[in-house]
Amino acid sequence: MWRAELSQTDNVTDMDPMVRYAVERLTSLVDPTWLHQETQKPYRLDSAFLVNPLHLVNGVRVGMGIRNGGPQRFARMLLLAQDHLDKCMNLDFFSAAMLVPELACLGTNLEEIKTLGPEADKKVASLSLMSSEQVSSTIYELLVGASSVRAGLDLTMIEEDKSKKVPEYRIGNLHGVPAVIECKRRRGLTDYELKEAALVEQLYIWGRSALRERGVYGSLEACFLVPLESVPVDEFIKLVNKAIAKVDHGDPIRANWGSLAFRSLPYRRSVTETRLYSPQFLEEVFGWNTDQDEWDGIVCEVEAPSRVDVELFSMPLCLKWRSESAEALLKKARGIKSLWVDAIQQIPDGEMGFIYVAYPEGSRAAIADTRTKQILKELNEVWHRWSVRAPATVVSRLYARALGAGLPDLIENVLLAATEGEEFWLTKLPQRVFT
Repeated sequence: MWRAELSQTDNVTDMDPMVRYAVERLTSLVDPTWLHQETQKPYRLDSAFLVNPLHLVNGVRVGMGIRNGGPQRFARMLLLAQDHLDKCMNLDFFSAAMLVPELACLGTNLEEIKTLGPEADKKVASLSLMSSEQVSSTIYELLVGASSVRAGLDLTMIEEDKSKKVPEYRIGNLHGVPAVIECKRRRGLTDYELKEAALVEQLYIWGRSALRERGVYGSLEACFLVPLESVPVDEFIKLVNKAIAKVDHGDPIRANWGSLAFRSLPYRRSVTETRLYSPQFLEEVFGWNTDQDEWDGIVCEVEAPSRVDVELFSMPLCLKWRSESAEALLKKARGIKSLWVDAIQQIPDGEMGFIYVAYPEGSRAAIADTRTKQILKELNEVWHRWSVRAPATVVSRLYARALGAGLPDLIENVLLAATEGEEFWLTKLPQRVFT
């Protein structure tokens, strides 16, 4: 499915019963003292969220107002899931978009996971002791195993060996064919995207000062045709002032580095009662739709309210932006080749390996669809050492988003690839892993 088709997918499951079951089962497996200690770390929307601008990139909250630290990833999953069930107003709904569905999937697959052998039991019991990166990859491995069990495969999770690379699973019922499964997962934004976001925030701060000096409020819309580090701050500010002056025309003003337009917004207005900066709030105040495909990100703010739940806003400012430089598009539309290459190295000589790869997909259509084409191209061109076989690859594209007042929602879309003449292996493998 292409990016526009993803956002048109109908919801098929009410997640709350799954979340409730998962919280009950998984909480019983962790040390209550450890979980209580993790609750002392910041994981809810707090005063910093109220007073700082919000910056979303590909649906992910970055930059200003985010405190470092916080609970370990598995603890955060449990705590956010409980906040979601309790309808806590201060729920961090940006993080919950992925973590709550992921916890629901894990908790409702525990019976299948038990059949994967002692190593799988050990990993479930050790989730609270892992780094956040390890939690992410381990849960994906466990979910691949659980879905394989439901597909009829006899899997055993292989014990980790620090002296050499080993795959995640050995398959025991492929009519004597020695076969394994290897899993790789990429999560979050890339270093390039985070660097780009930090540069955008600096431009926004300068642009905000220019708007406030003029006593106007509204939305800046910027298209960058060169890498962000090449945008001169003084020229950006000049263009902001020019755009303000011709606000009634609404046409973008062009420069060597790109273009900029300004659209005014009302100084104060009521909204449907909701959470500050929820998808519902962003749409009513800034015209920002969760499934929009025109911009890479938005930096926005209103006068700081006293609470997360709001029904009135004042002094709205925002910068909607996208980066169209050839360098940016190339780096942001990278595929999964590096993950696939890492996976193939863990297939033992003389064996057949099936590869599972997962990555987040929240980019606008131009980048997401280019990445999809890149993956299809890469999977036609990749090669590996002669001593192994890799007849099939399953790629899970995960589109996690918050809806309405901040409800978590997850769409999983799958790309299937097989060596010519060996497509029949795809009928034996599970396809969807998270849903």
